Amino acid sequence: MEPGAGGRTVPRRAFLLLWSGQSVSLVGSQITALALPLVAALTLGATAWDMGLLAACARAPYLVLGLPAGVWVDRLPRRPLLVACALGQAAALAVVPLADTAGALSVPLLCGVAFVAGAFAVFGDIGTLALVPLVVPPDRLTKAQGALETSQSTAQIAGPALAGWLVAVVGAPVALLADALSFLVSGATLAGIRVRATLDRAGGALDGVRLVFGQRLLRQVTLCTATHVFWVNAFLALLPLHLTREGLSPGRIGVTLAIGAAGGLVGALVAPRLGERVMPVAIAVAGLGAAGVVLHPLAIAVMWFGVQVYHVLQVPVRYRLTPPAFHGRVNAAIRTTVWGTAPLGALLGGVLAETAGLAPALLVSGAGAGLACLWLVRR
Repeated sequence: MEPGAGGRTVPRRAFLLLWSGQSVSLVGSQITALALPLVAALTLGATAWDMGLLAACARAPYLVLGLPAGVWVDRLPRRPLLVACALGQAAALAVVPLADTAGALSVPLLCGVAFVAGAFAVFGDIGTLALVPLVVPPDRLTKAQGALETSQSTAQIAGPALAGWLVAVVGAPVALLADALSFLVSGATLAGIRVRATLDRAGGALDGVRLVFGQRLLRQVTLCTATHVFWVNAFLALLPLHLTREGLSPGRIGVTLAIGAAGGLVGALVAPRLGERVMPVAIAVAGLGAAGVVLHPLAIAVMWFGVQVYHVLQVPVRYRLTPPAFHGRVNAAIRTTVWGTAPLGALLGGVLAETAGLAPALLVSGAGAGLACLWLVRR
């Protein structure tokens, strides 16, 4: 046992359960991140616009549901909410192989699945962020975030390689079942967590918005992240199509992304030793790496290095500046602002690629992602 947030005593087992379940789920999500667009690109012959629309539908729930989700996360017991979200995402993803078997697969159906799974992900993501400070002492939050980001980076290494192999062996639609299974595992581990949260049944969504934008540092970090995510999603919406047009097979795409993600693992491991002042540099490095993919696919390792350094350092900022009863709404306000830009960025990526070509669109996206650091330069 060890002291938790707000003076509570929580078992270290709670974080281990959360971390292990998230680690498995993150690998599954990386499979979907590659397999779902490959269903569109390879199985359905999707255009660049279709790819942008699919990516936009996956992120649109943050824009639509983000603020209400924060209110419900602060009002409801988080463990059963997170279990329900895990089961919901598993069910949504299982629709794709079923539709493929029935001959009903289409781009609109993929967009619908992406939106529904994304809706459950909104509540799950915000709920998980609000759960971390309940099972981790304040002085260990940066290390805990480093552990979670290490799992994220490891998933980005293992997930694409596994996804490429699964797509080659069983096809992209069936490969999504691996992610559905990972959510079932995550739900089982979350069910074992026992922790009490301070619930606020009277607060409103705007309470989180006021807290986020009323504090200078939190506001600047949020706007930096939002700008970066906008351009990164323009980049990521086009990346699978770019790699397929470069002649890479699904297996080679998976291996390429896995090798590139090793940069993120290095970033997650070194970030806890760095200070918050490194955040602008990390964002600039990430943008440089994204633009460099036009020259060589493995430049994505530089991008993920910068991204993971930034994430390990910026998430504890919100924990430090947020009262425990407001974690759900503050995370919702941040997620809505940040991921609300993601569908717009994905759509812009599709438009840029259709009008200017894939390579120029990737270059512009990388430059925009790097210039997001300007929000943090004047502090």
